[in-house]
Amino acid sequence: MLTQIEYNQLPLPKKADLLWRHGQHLLNRPSPPFTVSLYLVGDFFVEAYFGESTYYEGNHELLHLFSLHTQNRRKSRSQYPFERYLDQIDLQALIRD
Repeated sequence: MLTQIEYNQLPLPKKADLLWRHGQHLLNRPSPPFTVSLYLVGDFFVEAYFGESTYYEGNHELLHLFSLHTQNRRKSRSQYPFERYLDQIDLQALIRD
């Protein structure tokens, strides 16, 4: 498996191929005009940005892929890159009766 740095250096088609083969889908979030999907790829996370397809009505196409820096916050686009997903996390499964 590639490291996050190696992944970031790949062109978009190769990143997408690696994501489809090895990524584990975790969550989706709306971010108009995109739908953003969070994936776990090896030991790092990737956000996939989908927009409405210009070729197939009602479908979406992959537009961008960004890996999230979790080790060094100064390099991250956001100080807390997963904050946008907090409202979707259900902690009830962790609570025992």
